[in-house]
Amino acid sequence: MKSKITLCIICLFSVYMSSAQVGIGTSDPKKELHIAGNGSTIRIDGLNSTNNTENFGGTNKYNVMVDDKGDLTLGELSGQLTSESSMSSPVVVQTTANSGLNADELYKSNFTLTQRALVVITFYVSMDFKSYDGTINLDDGRAKIAHNYFYLGNGTTPNTTKSYGMTSSVYSNWNCDTATGFVYNSRSVTITLAPGTYSVHLNGAVYGGDLTPDAAFSVKFGDTDRLDIQAIYL
Repeated sequence: MKSKITLCIICLFSVYMSSAQVGIGTSDPKKELHIAGNGSTIRIDGLNSTNNTENFGGTNKYNVMVDDKGDLTLGELSGQLTSESSMSSPVVVQTTANSGLNADELYKSNFTLTQRALVVITFYVSMDFKSYDGTINLDDGRAKIAHNYFYLGNGTTPNTTKSYGMTSSVYSNWNCDTATGFVYNSRSVTITLAPGTYSVHLNGAVYGGDLTPDAAFSVKFGDTDRLDIQAIYL
């Protein structure tokens, strides 16, 4: 009988402890775990520099993340995902035959995010304005426009319903010596993205006013170019 009473007391005590609130530095805890005091903190050995490859030690501070199960982990370090010249060879884009708007994809570059982040996408690309067939310099005095912008994709296909980073240059020359060298478009865009694999699809577009065939021209994009993608993990 005595052993049965002892077992009942242990069971009741276990039930009480499982539902009790624990206080450290306080006798009146307000939550399941309440650590009181202005300088209170908590240490998890699994997150220190000895046991966690995401913790590089030193005086740096690291973000602690919580997943859908409530587990705590160290967040990824913010930094550069890619920095490269993305065009293996220049791409020539011509206006339509009557100098109307025309566009083409210049390159695609993929990147992967392991968690939600602010993504900073910066590009620059060179442009060389020429006649429609690309053989002579321009001196007709007409304004000629070249645009650059990009679409985001899923690693393969761009979502063309929304463009980012639209930037433009206007070129004109009239019956005189033409300037030589490249014209550049550049832009930096910050976007909040969820974890996943994405692709940047940089496009070039040219427009001569949709006038006449003798106003048509071409632009060679990408003799020099650069694409930088940086992630600031949230």
